[in-house]
Amino acid sequence: MMLRIFILCTFCWMCCMSHGTEPLFAPLVPFNSQHFFTLTNKVTIKEISHGAAEETSYTFTTLLKVNSVWSKNQDQLLQIYFTENRVSTVDKKGKERIQDIIKIPDRPFYIRFEGHGPTKIIAHTYRDQSLFNIERGIASLLQIQYKVGPMVEVDMSGMCNVFYNAKSKERVEKKKTDCSNWDLKVAYRGEKPLDISRLSIENVVYDISPEGSLLQAHSVETHKMHLTAQPEVGTIVESLLTLKHVTATTEHVEQLDFETLEEAVQSLMEWYREFDLEADVDGAVTEYGLVTLKSEINKYTKHLANKRIGHYQLAEAFARLVPLARITKQEEFQEILESHKNILPQLVDLLGATQTFDAHKAINATFQYRKLSDFDLLEKYLQSLAVGTHPEEEIIKDLFAIVKSMDDSMQYKKIKNALVQCMSSLAHHFEREVIEIDIRNYLVENLKKNCGKDEECKLLMIRGLQNLADHRSIETLMGYAFLAEPKLSVAAMKALKRFSVIHFQEPHRLAFTFMFYQSRKKYATSARTMALDILLDMRPTKEELGHMLDYLASNDRHFEIKTYVIQKFQMYAEKHPKFKALLQMCLSERPHINNYHILGQKGFTSVLSRPLSSAPAFNETLLSVQEVHKGVLRHGSVELLLQAGEYEASTFKLGIFTNGLDTFMSNSNDADEQEDLDDDNEENPEYSPITAGMEISVNGVAHRPLIFFTGKSELMTHIWSGTVSESTPAFQGTMLAHDHEHYVMLSSGATAHFNVIGAKSIDLNGKAGFSLWNRNADTEIKQNAATVVYGIMKVGFTYATVTNEFVFSYEPKIVLQAHIDFYDELKLCMRLQRPEMELNLKSTKTVNLKSIYNYQKSVHSKHSHKFPGHTYALNRKNNNMCNMVAKNLEL
Repeated sequence: MMLRIFILCTFCWMCCMSHGTEPLFAPLVPFNSQHFFTLTNKVTIKEISHGAAEETSYTFTTLLKVNSVWSKNQDQLLQIYFTENRVSTVDKKGKERIQDIIKIPDRPFYIRFEGHGPTKIIAHTYRDQSLFNIERGIASLLQIQYKVGPMVEVDMSGMCNVFYNAKSKERVEKKKTDCSNWDLKVAYRGEKPLDISRLSIENVVYDISPEGSLLQAHSVETHKMHLTAQPEVGTIVESLLTLKHVTATTEHVEQLDFETLEEAVQSLMEWYREFDLEADVDGAVTEYGLVTLKSEINKYTKHLANKRIGHYQLAEAFARLVPLARITKQEEFQEILESHKNILPQLVDLLGATQTFDAHKAINATFQYRKLSDFDLLEKYLQSLAVGTHPEEEIIKDLFAIVKSMDDSMQYKKIKNALVQCMSSLAHHFEREVIEIDIRNYLVENLKKNCGKDEECKLLMIRGLQNLADHRSIETLMGYAFLAEPKLSVAAMKALKRFSVIHFQEPHRLAFTFMFYQSRKKYATSARTMALDILLDMRPTKEELGHMLDYLASNDRHFEIKTYVIQKFQMYAEKHPKFKALLQMCLSERPHINNYHILGQKGFTSVLSRPLSSAPAFNETLLSVQEVHKGVLRHGSVELLLQAGEYEASTFKLGIFTNGLDTFMSNSNDADEQEDLDDDNEENPEYSPITAGMEISVNGVAHRPLIFFTGKSELMTHIWSGTVSESTPAFQGTMLAHDHEHYVMLSSGATAHFNVIGAKSIDLNGKAGFSLWNRNADTEIKQNAATVVYGIMKVGFTYATVTNEFVFSYEPKIVLQAHIDFYDELKLCMRLQRPEMELNLKSTKTVNLKSIYNYQKSVHSKHSHKFPGHTYALNRKNNNMCNMVAKNLEL
């Protein structure tokens, strides 16, 4: 009988717990009593993948005297004193270092309980932020619900998703998985591969006495932050927080003699103030002390030298200096620019990456936009600034005012071009929509009205819309893509490719289909290939993909387009398994297409994707697209894509464009294509001069195009003088990549600050040798690049901090060589190489105690990994051409 009663009681208790019914109320600290609790908080910082054996942590301990000074029904006011406060760590010999904290005031703070849950703290206003946060952490730790299931709570970690599991009257577990104060972002990048990932969790276990008072609360909180594209690079912060009951005294506790809780609280307001439980960031954690940007630049002057461009020393110095530059004032910037004229190119790159109005004012005070001798440095500043994602509003307004004040005279053409590209890119990232609307309206109005018949002006505005990437400009760009002359059409299609396909609707799909198939008029080949790219990104149906395959057997004589389609399908199938399955299904239903006669097109166009680096380095892919027209390269691009799972982001893209060079190619065996030249809608060489140029984009931001030559006479001058046969810099600069800063509030009251700056230093140069007598040419493009990610995680409070500082670096060089023989039959041989590279990860973990005296311990680690050099196989046709060229050279 007794067993049945016991089982019934247990069952009733479990039912009450599962339905959220709480047991009879009992305060965690009994009414009208005094208790002592020890509070212990150990904060440890670790590397993710290469944790050192030596621990880096600090421990804060205090003895809390807790008095219940007012109570009624379920409301209570606790008075808490800090006593016996100390911080400690373990030195390199394994000995514990302990320091007493004598600066914490002996005045108490109060916790207000309503409905037996903490709602506010009452504290002195003069106390520092760290102490406020610790008090909030203690109050939050006393928040407990006797329930089973999910709920939402607000404590010092902000608004949190919480799951309670009340296993019995004497043990309750709480799991926090998402809190608003765990992700207080200051700066971040929208591109996932350049972003930071965070994994956070806190588990709290409460031990309760049979009478309902608190015996112990133990919290284990973990925050893991790492590079999204490189999960092994980052930091783990672990915080152990324990509140343990020591003893209860029989000492009489003087009560506040008031009828209501509100009256009791108001009686304290002469010296105290009420504060919410949500914690505030402790800015003291991020202070730099006496370090200034001027002193640090003096320290890194050798690393910022011109000869370091494209090397990790410069990129690392750049990344380390950016956070300090963001708190530097205009006057100091101007002093630095004046005293370091030998490294001005690197300094203007740095000021551009800073994105503060103080840096911008320093540039305006040092250089003049209407002074031609300042143009090169101003353009470097604008190119670096354009890559930023969180500029101050005054910068965009100032650039916009300068652009509107400039006329269209030739002397200001280049600087205005750079200004428009930078202004548009910054407006794309800016949060205030009115800025974006004003700039979009300016670009569209100039494009439609003010430019008139000036093609260069229209191209500038279209490129501005490309960097702005405002989906409300899609219809304007569609009009120029489908109705304008070829050069404007291609530029508009490049702008449209910048948009995510989620902004395109069914009418847009139909329009791109008309362009690709040339259903209503003829379009430039580059416009057609970009239309195909967009159609593929919009995920074609089986019927639509079948039509694309049927096109390969059509009478269209543009064999280079057909070659592009085939290679694009192959590359797309390698990346997208669903598309691959759909493609195989469509080919199996079309045996007249699935054969060498159709799939072995004779065009020279190539589309290929090759892995440049993989784990443990970044997952980087090189995408090469070479569009050949009439036997000559018309548009070519080499692009570096950074990947993180299903996401990818363009970090650097080099594009080459030419026009009219086919006049050197007098021999052609392609009779069909020769017959079709009159129907080609591209520019007529008779009215369009021979031209070649380069387009560069960094992190998706297009910069001002560079023109190599315009006209046959200028080209011949280069050939006969040999100016292009020597290695010539095409692009040199250091740009911002990763740019992430945010705070995490730990439940103990400590503040964690995570700052990550990535820098990419690029030295792009090339040379070309021509022989009109032998009718051949040799070209070589070299990209010396250095990628560095500098990260620092600092956690702590006024009296102790732990820090993990890491530097992740490598130099992924690329060499692209091409030999063209057009003596009789065209032969093109390309070689793509990546020389040997080394990956380095350096880490320094530091603990600082700052109480009676300063104590510091640092733990250093370094890891490296070598990647052997690699020559990439491009395709079978290129291999055959290289074999033919090698045989001719032997002869």
